[in-house]
Amino acid sequence: MSTPIPVTIHPRSEMAGVALSGELDLATVGQIEPALLALARDSSRDLVLDLAGLTFCDSTGAALLLRLHQRCADSGTRLELRQVPQLPARVLRMLRVDRVVACTFS
Repeated sequence: MSTPIPVTIHPRSEMAGVALSGELDLATVGQIEPALLALARDSSRDLVLDLAGLTFCDSTGAALLLRLHQRCADSGTRLELRQVPQLPARVLRMLRVDRVVACTFS
């Protein structure tokens, strides 16, 4: 059984801030995808993901971030990934997610 990935939502007037921590992988993506996609769809604000607490990201997690980026684009907003740690950053760079989604690396 997988450990749930903690998600913390920080509402701000100019953006919707979400902090993810733990592992973003095949075991956890299904737990958070519906909420993140709904947030992107229903918000008129840009979506900022704080990934400082993320310890691991596999290709399933990267694919979720690309789907989330597309949902934001469809809604007329943008997705930004902030404080991406070294290990997840390696995966995002290798899969070229950083060329599609705005990323700030820690």
